[in-house]
Amino acid sequence: MLDDIYPRLLLEIIPDELKLNSLGIQRLVAEHNSGTKFNAVYGQLIKSIYQAQPDSNIGIQFGKYLLPSNLCDFSRVLITSQNLKSALELIQRSYSLHSGSYYPFISHRKGVVSISLTFPYKSYVPSRQRRFCAESVFSYLINAIRVAISADFQPKKVTFDYKRPNYATEYTPLFGENVCFGRQMCLIEFDEQILYRPLSTSNPVLHQMYLNKCLDDMRLSERQNDFEYKAITYLLLHHPESFNSKKLATKLNISVRGLQKKLNKQELSFSYIANLTRRELAKVYLIQEKQSIDYTAEQLGFQTDSGFRRFFKTEFDVNPVEYLKQANLSSGNAYSPFQA
Repeated sequence: MLDDIYPRLLLEIIPDELKLNSLGIQRLVAEHNSGTKFNAVYGQLIKSIYQAQPDSNIGIQFGKYLLPSNLCDFSRVLITSQNLKSALELIQRSYSLHSGSYYPFISHRKGVVSISLTFPYKSYVPSRQRRFCAESVFSYLINAIRVAISADFQPKKVTFDYKRPNYATEYTPLFGENVCFGRQMCLIEFDEQILYRPLSTSNPVLHQMYLNKCLDDMRLSERQNDFEYKAITYLLLHHPESFNSKKLATKLNISVRGLQKKLNKQELSFSYIANLTRRELAKVYLIQEKQSIDYTAEQLGFQTDSGFRRFFKTEFDVNPVEYLKQANLSSGNAYSPFQA
C-alpha cells in the first residue's frame, strides 16, 4: 500500500524542464491527469526522472517535504506514538504490510541505534533507486525527530552504498557532516537515549484510530497478494528457521508442495528467494550489527562454514574475511565528511 499523497507530492516537485523535455514523464503526468490511479505509475515516474537526469537530486528535494503530520496514516501512527522507541517497535511489527521496495532493519548496539535499508525483493536494484529510497527515508526520519523531539537533532553517522552525488553538499543540512558514500549499505546511526524522550506529537486516541485504519488499508494492498514478496518477507521475519522450506511453508500456512507450486508459477525456486534474503541479511549482521562470521552463517541458516563461504563468494565476489577487511579499510578509524 502506498498512500496517494506520496506520488502526488513527487509530481508537484518535478522540475518544469523535466516535465517539458521527458516524453516518459509527460506520458505519466497525462495518465495521472486522465484519472489513472497514480500509485500504479509511481515507480515508473521515479525511473523516468533518473533516466532524464541521472544525477537528479529529486530524493533530497522530496525528503524535505516529508513532514510526518502531513503524510499517510502510517506516518501519523508513528508520530502519535508515545516515544521513538514505540514507533520503531511498530515499524518492526508492521512494516511488512506497507509493501515497500526496501526493508528496514533496526538494531541496538552499545548505546547506538542503527537503521539500515535492505533490498531483498529483487536480484538487482539500481543505485539510483537505492539513492532515492535512502535520501527520502532518512530525511523523513530526521524530519520526524526534529519535529517531535529535538529541532537540532543530528545523527551520529550516515553511510550510503552509492557513490558521492554531485549535489552532496545538500546532504549537510539534513545529515550533518559525518556522511560517507560508497559503503556496504545505507545506514543511519543515532544515540540510543533519544528513543525514550516523549514525542511532543504523541496522542493515544489518534494513535489507535490511525493504527486501525492503516492496518485495514494495508491488508488490502495488491503487493500482499504477490507471493514472491510475501515469501521473502516471511523469510526475513522468521529467519533462521524460515530457511528450511518446510518451516517457511508452515509459516505461510501451505504445504511444501504448495510452496513449490506457487514459486514455480512465478518461475522461481526456494533457493533463489532464500539467497536474495541471505544476501541482505549478511550485510545486516556483518556490517550493521558487527557480528562474527560464524554467528552470521548460523543466522543465515547454513549448517556448515564452507557452505556459507561459498554462498558469500558467489554473492560478493570475495570471501567474508576479505569483505570485512574492505569494510574496515573504507571506514577507517575516523570518518571524513563526504568520503568517497
